[in-house]
Amino acid sequence: MSNLRIAYVINDASFFISHRLPLALKVIEMGGKVCLITGTNINKDIEEKSILTLKKNKISLHRCKFSQGVNNPISELIGLFQLINYLRKFKPTTVHSVTAKANLMTSIACNFFKHKKLIISISGMGTLFTGKLGVKKLIFQKIFTFLLRRALKRIKFKFIFQNKEDYYNYKSIIHIDENQFKIINGSGVDTFKLKPMAKKSNVLKVLLPARMLFEKGIEEFVNASKILKEKKIEGEFYLAGDTVSLNPSAIDKMKIDCWVKKGLVIYLGHIIDLHKMYSDIDIVCLPSWREGFPKVLMEAASFGIPIITTDVPGCRDAVINNKTGIIVPVRNEIKLADAITKLFKNKSLRKKMGKENRNIARKNFDLSVIVPKVVNLYE
Repeated sequence: MSNLRIAYVINDASFFISHRLPLALKVIEMGGKVCLITGTNINKDIEEKSILTLKKNKISLHRCKFSQGVNNPISELIGLFQLINYLRKFKPTTVHSVTAKANLMTSIACNFFKHKKLIISISGMGTLFTGKLGVKKLIFQKIFTFLLRRALKRIKFKFIFQNKEDYYNYKSIIHIDENQFKIINGSGVDTFKLKPMAKKSNVLKVLLPARMLFEKGIEEFVNASKILKEKKIEGEFYLAGDTVSLNPSAIDKMKIDCWVKKGLVIYLGHIIDLHKMYSDIDIVCLPSWREGFPKVLMEAASFGIPIITTDVPGCRDAVINNKTGIIVPVRNEIKLADAITKLFKNKSLRKKMGKENRNIARKNFDLSVIVPKVVNLYE
């Protein structure tokens, strides 16, 4: 029987379920206790499904006033005090925070407790450190790094980075000793469940599974579709992911609807059933501007699907160029269109890359490989 008591702190319950649930279930399987402290998803349908999943797995849920962005300082303070209160009641042996705001709030909250171990997961640099840098964003960057540096001075912590570039970036703004971080490539996937499936349709299909944010390369993907249509190259372009209206990088739903009306993309919205999403797809494409270690690319690999992604941190770590997929320059719709065309026209290459992807997924991305590495940090 384990005496582990793990409190997960994260902005959104649905993100916890998609990326951390197997980890939490492993703690429970070991006899430990788990609770989730999170904000509320504005998408009620996703929120309701998340609550049902947590209840089914007997994970207690506590709400804090976490929101995307910094909309109301008073609300943020209320959220911080709620977090401190929940941690005091649950008495965790380890607090594991994920996403930028949760990491900052939890770092501050842990200063109110003695001997509290904090695990901070960095799953990419986030909107605050990617995209266009305006005056407002620069100010928020300075405030964020100042508060995080101060908060970490008096507590015991360890960072989990998903790629080396993110580690070097954080090290440049926060002093991190060699024993205060570990690099773990992503959150893992169940390669036993996510197996290659026989394709039912003869129509060539490429999928971009991501939240509808500009920084995910959505516009470049749509423009690549336009290029292929102008060249009379047959194929369907799919977008699958939730619209995130409160995120400053969010793509307006009306814009997506416009692309759909023009026949450039087919929008699937938020998909929970991975088999349904990947079952008839020939290529998975993620032309992101920056990532941690994308789970969607691990899923694609597990399903034995070739990948097209960008030459940026996180994305290039998940693909072996010209072996499991194709790496293209970031924000380059012409090169992206060329890569999609190349794979559309070469079935044997798609099959070869997909098979190699599956082998690598089983060896490097399976939950049996990833989860124990994190659990070891709890003990």
